[in-house]
Amino acid sequence: MDPTPNAPIDRQLLRALVVARQPLARAGLRAVVGDSEAATVVGQAMSAEQAESLAAETRPDVVVAAWDEGDSDLIVALAEAMSPHGIPLLVVGDAPTPAELAEVLRAGARGVLLPEAAGPEVAAAVDAVARGLLVLDPALASLLTSGVPARIAQPEEAVEALTEREREVLQLMALGIPNKAIARRLNVTEHTVKFHVGSILAKLGASSRTEAVARAARRGILAL
Repeated sequence: MDPTPNAPIDRQLLRALVVARQPLARAGLRAVVGDSEAATVVGQAMSAEQAESLAAETRPDVVVAAWDEGDSDLIVALAEAMSPHGIPLLVVGDAPTPAELAEVLRAGARGVLLPEAAGPEVAAAVDAVARGLLVLDPALASLLTSGVPARIAQPEEAVEALTEREREVLQLMALGIPNKAIARRLNVTEHTVKFHVGSILAKLGASSRTEAVARAARRGILAL
C-alpha cells in the first residue's frame, strides 16, 4: 500500500482513491486524476483488499482504478468491495471485450474510460460517477449491444420504445439537469417534463432517474 503523504485537502474537491497493481500505473493514474482539477488523491493501493482497508481510513468519494490486460479480476473485486459502501468505481484502461465490460458493470463499476481520455474527460467522469451516473467512453457504448450476455444488458426490444421527446428528456436527465431546467431547454411546462420522466421510468423499469440513466446506457439507448 502506498498512502499519499498527508497534505491539506481542498474540501471542494472530491476525494479519490487510486488503485493499480503496478507502481508506474498508480503513479500515472494519480497524476491524471490530480491534474483533472475535479479530485484530490487521498491514497493509493495495489489490491482490492488494500483499497477496502484504505477506503475505511480515507473515506474517498470515488475510487479510480487502472485496467490493464488480465486485470478483470482486480476490477471485479474492487467493484464488489466498494459497492456495499456506496463508493463508485471509475476504471481507466485498455478497451475490454464485451464480456469483460459486462462483467465489471455487473459487479458494480460505474464508469469506464479508455487510457487516452484527457484531463477534462477524466474530471467530468469523476464528477459524474460521484453523483451516481454511469459513464462509458462512447467507443465502448456499442459493446453493450454487441456480444453482451442477455442477463447483463437487455436489448432495447425488451422494453417499450422511447419516443423522440422521451429520448431528449433522458439525455438531459443523464447530465443531471433538474426538471425545471429541462422544461426551459425544451420550451415545455415542468408538468410535461414530469410526465415524460414518469413514462421513461416506467418503460425502463426504473425506480429513480439515476437507475433509468444506467439502464438506458446498458441497453445502448443512451451513450454517456
